[in-house]
Amino acid sequence: MAEFIWKIGGEAGFGIMGSGLLFGKVFTRTGYYAHVYAEYPSLIKGGHNTTQVRISDTHTFSPRLTNDLVVALNKFAVEAHAPHMSSNGGIIYDSKDSGIEGLKIPPGIQLYDVPLLELAQKAGGDMLMRNTVAMGASLALLGYPLDYFNTIIKEMFGRKGGEIVDININAAKNGYDYIMQNYDVSKFPHKLRPREGAVRKLVMTGNEAISAGAIQAGVKFFAAYPMTPASSILHYMASKELEHNIVVKHCEDEIAAMNMAIGASFAGVRSMTSTSGGGFSLKVEALGMAAMSETPVVVVLSQRTGPSTGMPTWTEQADLRFAIHASQGDFLRVVLAPGDVAEAYNLTQKAFNIAEKYQLPVIILSDKFLSESYSTADSTELQKIPIERGKIITEDMKPLPPQEKFKRYEITADGVSPRPFPGVVGGEHISSSYEHWENTFSTEHFETRKKMVDKRARKIALLEKELGTPTQHGPSDAQITLVCWGSQKHVVFEAVDILNAEGKSVNALHFAYVHPLPRKAISMLKAAKKLVIVENNSTAQFGGYLKEHAGVSFVGSILRYDGRQLFPENVCSGVRMILEGKEKDVQVVDKEPVEFYTASFVR
Repeated sequence: MAEFIWKIGGEAGFGIMGSGLLFGKVFTRTGYYAHVYAEYPSLIKGGHNTTQVRISDTHTFSPRLTNDLVVALNKFAVEAHAPHMSSNGGIIYDSKDSGIEGLKIPPGIQLYDVPLLELAQKAGGDMLMRNTVAMGASLALLGYPLDYFNTIIKEMFGRKGGEIVDININAAKNGYDYIMQNYDVSKFPHKLRPREGAVRKLVMTGNEAISAGAIQAGVKFFAAYPMTPASSILHYMASKELEHNIVVKHCEDEIAAMNMAIGASFAGVRSMTSTSGGGFSLKVEALGMAAMSETPVVVVLSQRTGPSTGMPTWTEQADLRFAIHASQGDFLRVVLAPGDVAEAYNLTQKAFNIAEKYQLPVIILSDKFLSESYSTADSTELQKIPIERGKIITEDMKPLPPQEKFKRYEITADGVSPRPFPGVVGGEHISSSYEHWENTFSTEHFETRKKMVDKRARKIALLEKELGTPTQHGPSDAQITLVCWGSQKHVVFEAVDILNAEGKSVNALHFAYVHPLPRKAISMLKAAKKLVIVENNSTAQFGGYLKEHAGVSFVGSILRYDGRQLFPENVCSGVRMILEGKEKDVQVVDKEPVEFYTASFVR
């Protein structure tokens, strides 16, 4: 297997994240897979930004703790990332800008002193072009031709004019030539070659996949107030509104966004809204109104650390219980948690079908890790799911007698009532947040209240057939089963592969349909010999949910809640500790004195 891990680090404002995407695309054009993972503090400018690009000839969906080549745009980047290098890895730096005097560099690490700024200026660029020079230097060390890089430069910067394109191409060439003329590249052990005849890969973030899935599902109204890490959904949808005839509304707040989405759905179009935890807190009253009025709506909740403002640009899986229980009262809702970009694209389409067929809210749970990381996907993984709108009525019916209202909330065997769109003759009705009779008029009649609660809950019998089962990875007869959900899918799957290669007997169950719990999932859990829950929160929220709804117990847990997602190495280490009896409940934290917020070290 061919694999290479590249990281660039430096001060915010110097194109760190854009560089990672550009570098990854160089390889996806020739059939490689890539995962692009960025870390940054909640600052407009300043602090420390990094982007890691993992390139492989097989599917890759997660970052790793170690890097093969680091581009350090300042001294802090050298100091922060030198301890996390693979053996015989390399560091590209500019001694005129980020000297390494006095720093401890691990033995075996190869240092490449490249005058990044000087070479950028020679090409006609400035400080912002240092990363372009560094990417050229990186490709030289890998023995990878510049042609693919130049093609992507033309695509990404072509709209800015030929001069900008030429400067970038020349800057990359300067970096490439400098390495070839001043270093023996044969000593750098990592090499990649273009894969002949390979199919170009798609590259997208989780948020882009959700957005594209919504467009494929026929969304016609989207409303949101920007909130990290959900903001890029609004950006993407706004860029596509004219092309796909979508009304995209940047609202004054999250309350307005939720109410607008519900109103648009009531009017007859597929609608969606997105936010993060603080914004979802404001949406939950209207979420209950959608449930009471049985108005379908899709809500994307991209999690970050909390409570309150927390750490706005870091990740966590701590909103699960909130999503399951949001708004007062008992009502059915569906919570989906995709584990990769293809699953995000496909499940978003399912979310719209489920919302309309069962006339209820559907919540898509993502997080900063999935929402903002770029991954490759084969086009064959992206499904085109037929649109199913359920019991909608779009054609005129027999006019109603005077003063009579259509039985919008007719008590049916499956709990789903006919839903006429506004303007349909014979379907006139009102819809409010009050409990109601079948004809929609408000009521406080006790028996009717019970019948309506039961009617709405009865949808679960048919809905259960829509719920997908957990994905199992690894040997079916494993001695220990790791249980995970959402974005930790491939982190855990990769750990399973590593552990089995060591001779341990481990598999995994990943849940994308987290609520309601699929019945088949209960039997799969109970068939496992020993269960370990793996989550990106401090209280094992999904583990507690499974104890409550499936009656299972866990022999251990692996939890992380310091702002980062789990890495495969973390999971492997945790499983080893549990198997060896050293620890039952493993809490993962990076014990390093790095402060990204101030780009300094805590001594």
